[in-house]
Amino acid sequence: MDDLKVAPMSTISGITLLNTFGITDIGMLQEKTVQLGYAEGLEILRVSLQSKTVLSDVFLGNKKQKV
Repeated sequence: MDDLKVAPMSTISGITLLNTFGITDIGMLQEKTVQLGYAEGLEILRVSLQSKTVLSDVFLGNKKQKV
């Protein structure tokens, strides 16, 4: 979609999300800042057709990508 919006979540939503994923030690969390350019946009589009963990796959390289 062309109306993608990124907004901070409420504190309660953040805590609920952490509980959902079973995160008990917040020290294990990491913040990652990424640059999003043309190449990254195309990669996100390509990987979105193959994966449910698109951002992790593109920016963290967690999975081997198919060619």
